[in-house]
Amino acid sequence: MNLNELNVGFQTVEWLILTVLGIYTWLTKRQAASTQELLELRTRIVALEEHVRHLPDPTAITDLLGDMKAIRAELSGVKDALSPLSRSLDRINDYLLRDKT
Repeated sequence: MNLNELNVGFQTVEWLILTVLGIYTWLTKRQAASTQELLELRTRIVALEEHVRHLPDPTAITDLLGDMKAIRAELSGVKDALSPLSRSLDRINDYLLRDKT
């Protein structure tokens, strides 16, 4: 075994070690990236759950719709009650402008 063959053997071993080290590094980086992505997804899910927790449920929305219909009916009644009052005020205003000037 001469020096040239020994040099080739060391280069082969060095190449194998660097290849294994490269694959190991790639796998650990991939695992770290997957862990980071998983952490980001968990954070987003927690934020989404917190947002959804504050949203009204379907029964609350149904109750609100019923309340809005009742308010709309009451406003219609108030409008009907104020219409004659408005006409009376217009007549009083016309009288005051016509006769008191």
